[in-house]
Amino acid sequence: MRDYPYMTARASAKKKKLLDQSDYENLLKMQPNEIARRLGEGSYQEDIDDLGSKYEGARLVELALTRNLSRTLSDLVDMSPETLERIIKVYLRRYDILSLKRLLRWKKSGEKGDIHDLLTPVGSYSYGELKELSEKTTEEIIEDIEFEDAEINYSEYLEGKEEISGLETALDQAYFDELGLLAENTRNKDLKEFIQTEMEHQNIKIALRLKKYGISEEEVEKRMLEIENGKVVDEIVKSRSFEDAIDVVKDSGLLPERASDDLEDIEHEMQVKRLSEALSTFHREPLGITPIIGYVIAKITEVRNLRMLIRAKETGIQNNETIRKNLVMEHR
Repeated sequence: MRDYPYMTARASAKKKKLLDQSDYENLLKMQPNEIARRLGEGSYQEDIDDLGSKYEGARLVELALTRNLSRTLSDLVDMSPETLERIIKVYLRRYDILSLKRLLRWKKSGEKGDIHDLLTPVGSYSYGELKELSEKTTEEIIEDIEFEDAEINYSEYLEGKEEISGLETALDQAYFDELGLLAENTRNKDLKEFIQTEMEHQNIKIALRLKKYGISEEEVEKRMLEIENGKVVDEIVKSRSFEDAIDVVKDSGLLPERASDDLEDIEHEMQVKRLSEALSTFHREPLGITPIIGYVIAKITEVRNLRMLIRAKETGIQNNETIRKNLVMEHR
């Protein structure tokens, strides 16, 4: 049985190998193939080497990132004490939910596009299992959604749901209910606050998107997660227009100064600020759950950063200053 001091030491050692600001500055000067070569010299070497004979550039980096994240966090689960193993597994269930939502939307759209690009096999589903699900009907996929180690019954949330929006909301609700239950059981203040903030941000994002399209207050409330919302969420839902809703978010302190009015930019800015604050919070406690969860979030954040950077470089749509603004980094 591994103990928390051992796990904290391992997580701390792994965290020191994550990219820092100078690493990102160097990557910003490179093109996709150069970025792939540079990542292949560090902790992503095994994944880049294994995939390098089939892929190149941005595609190689994206596949290697997913593979590395899955392998790294699976190793962490294997060496964790039972309580911590449970927390990490449930937290990573978000990738199962993401893949399932994309899979269902792909089915509903008439299977347009390559399903391979939509799947993120980081949680409990392997790529093979997700590919197998993709060959079934929408009804069969819904019937097959089950997590044997879950504290809640996901299938109950999906009963009677046929519209894609209802299915997506039900999956999100089930996931956050399970995550919230787990955080409550750990009695860890930082973890509980992080999850509560994440749920509120999810509702803010849902409410803003629906407000943009003039959806009624009643319909907005129906589509949001059923949680104890804070004042900001309530004010957005009650706002008379999308512009008023944006002003509520700007006045809330959830965004940096001089925030954009563009919805996609606002979502990015909120995520950057939330994750940056979380990374600063999760190293305060020297032992126990918190620093290990902090490493998990930091690793997920690094993969997010690199995926965003490589896509931006491939498309050429964003300049380096915009990319730099969207990077999430912990100030060490």
